[in-house]
Amino acid sequence: MAAPSPKPRRQLPLTWLGLMPFVIFVTLFLILPTMHIVVGAFQDRTGAFTLQNLRDLNTGTIPSSYWVSVKISVASAALGCLIGFGMAAAVVFGAVPRWVKSPLMTFSGVASNFAGVPLAFAFLATFGPVGLVTVFMRNNFGIVLSRDIGFNILSFWGLTVTYLFFQIPLM
Repeated sequence: MAAPSPKPRRQLPLTWLGLMPFVIFVTLFLILPTMHIVVGAFQDRTGAFTLQNLRDLNTGTIPSSYWVSVKISVASAALGCLIGFGMAAAVVFGAVPRWVKSPLMTFSGVASNFAGVPLAFAFLATFGPVGLVTVFMRNNFGIVLSRDIGFNILSFWGLTVTYLFFQIPLM
């Protein structure tokens, strides 16, 4: 009788190594921070388990902050749909001249990819309290945007306009 042959060891194929940078990145910058936030939501300052943090979400300025956020979201989504649809319908069904259509399509492509922190910084640097346009209007024309025109980038309509800049080209 022949001796049983040893079972071949199963080895992982090396093709999975290409996935390792992604797995490491996702673990370090997505999974671990998310776990830290979720676990921290149920801990007090000493690290003991608590539900008080969740109860505190209904106190102080937190509920009104959520409502302002919801109102800005609804306003910018509704206006973005209306304005974006109007522009898209004009380009597709209307007799928009080529000299308008081409720049509009280019602007839409660029603006739809300009979001998040760069967009927020651009609007603050342009229309913020010491923004380029704000200072230019004040120094050259004596116009204070927040007082004379009623525009403040940190107000409801200021934030809505900022969101619309991104949302309209997406529609």
